[in-house]
Amino acid sequence: MSDKHNKRAPLPQRHLLASAVSLALLSGFAVAQDSVELDDVTVQGQQDSGYKVDKASSPKQTAALLDTPQTVNVIPETLFRQQNARTLTDVLKNTPGISFEAGENGFASGTNNFSLRGFNTSGSIFVDGARDNGSYTRDVFNVEQVEVFKGPAADNGRGGAGGYVNQVTKTPTLESFIAGGASFGFDQYDSEPRRRATLDTNQVINDSTALRLNLLVEDSGVAGREHAEKNSWGIAPSLAFGLGTDTRAIVAYEHVEMNDRPDLGVAGVTLRDKLKGANTPFDPSVWSADRDKYFGLKSDFDDTTSDALMFRLEHDLSAGVTLSNQTRLARVDRQARYTHVLDDDANPNAALVNVQRQQYDRVNTSLSNLTNLSSQFNTGGLRHNLSAGLELSREKSESLGFASQTLPDLVNVFDPDWERSAPAALPARDRTKVDVDTVALYAYDTIEINPQWQVTGGLRLEQYQASISNKRLAGGAAPGDDFDDTELSLGGKLGVVYKPLPNGSVYAAYGVSTQPPGSYLSNADISRSDQGLPALIKGADPVRAHNYEIGTKWDFFDKRLSTTAALFYTEKKKVAITGLDVGQTGPATLKGYGEQVVKGLELGASGKITHNWDIFAGIVFLDSERKHSAYLDDVRRRANSGDYGSELRTDGDELAFTPKVSGNLWTTYRLPVGLTLGLGAQHVGSSYLGRPDDVERIVANGRYGRVPSYTTFAAMASYEVSANLDVRLNVDNLTNEEYVSSANWQGRRALLGDPRTFTLSTNFHF
Repeated sequence: MSDKHNKRAPLPQRHLLASAVSLALLSGFAVAQDSVELDDVTVQGQQDSGYKVDKASSPKQTAALLDTPQTVNVIPETLFRQQNARTLTDVLKNTPGISFEAGENGFASGTNNFSLRGFNTSGSIFVDGARDNGSYTRDVFNVEQVEVFKGPAADNGRGGAGGYVNQVTKTPTLESFIAGGASFGFDQYDSEPRRRATLDTNQVINDSTALRLNLLVEDSGVAGREHAEKNSWGIAPSLAFGLGTDTRAIVAYEHVEMNDRPDLGVAGVTLRDKLKGANTPFDPSVWSADRDKYFGLKSDFDDTTSDALMFRLEHDLSAGVTLSNQTRLARVDRQARYTHVLDDDANPNAALVNVQRQQYDRVNTSLSNLTNLSSQFNTGGLRHNLSAGLELSREKSESLGFASQTLPDLVNVFDPDWERSAPAALPARDRTKVDVDTVALYAYDTIEINPQWQVTGGLRLEQYQASISNKRLAGGAAPGDDFDDTELSLGGKLGVVYKPLPNGSVYAAYGVSTQPPGSYLSNADISRSDQGLPALIKGADPVRAHNYEIGTKWDFFDKRLSTTAALFYTEKKKVAITGLDVGQTGPATLKGYGEQVVKGLELGASGKITHNWDIFAGIVFLDSERKHSAYLDDVRRRANSGDYGSELRTDGDELAFTPKVSGNLWTTYRLPVGLTLGLGAQHVGSSYLGRPDDVERIVANGRYGRVPSYTTFAAMASYEVSANLDVRLNVDNLTNEEYVSSANWQGRRALLGDPRTFTLSTNFHF
């Protein structure tokens, strides 16, 4: 194992996207005679059909996006390929309201752990409508668009309060093409270069059969970081029968292997002026270290193997009536050993920090079968677009828990030695197994009363059964008790849409979703030793989230540009709070429930202003608040007094890692000479460090300071060499701003955003 992990190569972690406020110019890409796929998506470097998407992929979405009473951001491949995005994290920077957490206990060695509108959404990621469990880096080489649904939604079951994310994979079409690209990225620091190549080919076998193949290979460093590496390869073949006929069948497979040397960031003590912590005095002239210093070890590794097999069958029973069935089997195996900064307070006057080594070992398996009937019909003068179905799923997870190792030697923040010795890895001391079985019935409908009025809504009834078992394998505290739970939950949504004109809508909507105990298969703290699941509080009621939203959507410029505005109010209720009463000893127990509220305004625009000028932009203003009684603060402070410091109350505090404002912009303009120019911006406001919304502990605002706000800019220039070939230059973080993109909950370690990076790429399409 050690030899294999001593050499691994880098991945380009781009800072591409754009956000907030800025102007720009830029458009499309080289146009080749054949284009691929759905009208909103093309393969790298070929015809640019713009950033506007008119309909989400799921048949459960019974109205066009213009008439959907909910905030939905759809990020097409055309956009994120222009930015050289390689992971889901990269793509999600194109939507406001997303914030990233460094994670604990190896759950995330990068920024795979994220919140949406203040609520953890890492367990609400879907692929083609099927839940995709596991904490791992998701590459987008086989993704044609990413859909972000905001606000509580029970569309796919046990939805989080912030919403959910769905990735739509590439499947065959009836157009033959060969496309792909290669890129080379570098920066001014001691990071290794970033090399990546992809291939996307679709071959028509006959008039209804086609084969598609996507390939990936990457050998990269991490921008601005010494020694860290990102290496991966992937293959994704798919075969379709009956295209263009009444009966269609698709079988698809994806295999990806990633072998990384993880980067868990820099010592928080070197960023005291940025993290604004109040723990110890600092002297910025002393506490400044090179941003690329690596605190991990040469033997650190983070390896993931993911496999997914999908079979989809669709049959048109008659005009406007389609029956579909999809089966997806997925397995994610991630093993990691990593070293990170543990303590920055023990030596406030010396450039020395403690470091800790941890391990992660987890296998997630998911099997789902989704059956849906979509039909369009008229009853009594009303036009219906109905979607109803049955969903069956089985999710299994097995993880090993390891004791953390604090290494014996302090590390110099100015010169950490990545080849320093480390003790042998400790054996696993407990094993946790989780089984979740779900059966769900749903029905959603859009009823067109007349050309001006529509009603969209539906219900989902779900029976959820969870079983969790813990077994101690070695020394240490005994694991928690086994757990069995069966819940029957009802979720749904209702929206009324008024269309004053065919190109606009005004709506009011309500949505509700439920998260029963034990449903966090992808939660941030799931790998904690001696704990099967976080926030698994015995006897606690299911968490329920309610969302109220009013908004308007308008298409302009001959329906080329979509604009949206929405006011929303989200309540997360039945948030279990544990603690200790006066004189009580032992572990904390359930004492009551609180609420978490997030309200705000979100604006967005996507599409073409002119034939040559494209834009994708959004901004959100958030106000978050915890609500609970003084009694619950008292019992919680007795359970973990250090989380409060000198504060007496957390009632009224903001949620951690929830900026009040965030925004993104990406815009392109194509000049007549075959040159396309682009500009992007991203702004993220400051937020408090602390525990996220879905864990048991509550950390008072200001106890560990804040993550400061930042604004970055990006630029792109693409030149069409011929109808089949273009070359492109991306420059990300134009001003080379040093900023914190994420941190762990008390700021002992922080992940720096990418510095100024340069990426040269070429893309072809035949």
